Amino acid sequence: MGIVTPQQQLCIKTISIHSSTEVQHLKEILLGNEPIVLIARISPIVSKDPEMATKLVNELYSIHVKNNYSLFRLGGERLMIVPDNVQVDSIL
Repeated sequence: MGIVTPQQQLCIKTISIHSSTEVQHLKEILLGNEPIVLIARISPIVSKDPEMATKLVNELYSIHVKNNYSLFRLGGERLMIVPDNVQVDSIL
């Protein structure tokens, strides 16, 4: 992916994951050329299929390593995926 240049816009997108088809859509978003901050709500799939939720987190982890993203858990319900060149600070 690389560093965000002044000509590029950094987009923020949100998604709720209810099924495995939405997992594929999420992976396609992250493999695209557009730098993105993604907030994924995973509680719907966790409640339906905990095994699929674990698989999702593992797949996202492998994608972010390959594509210069960082993956953060926001409690038990959400994940935040950001490009490595975006500084993330915690707010207390």
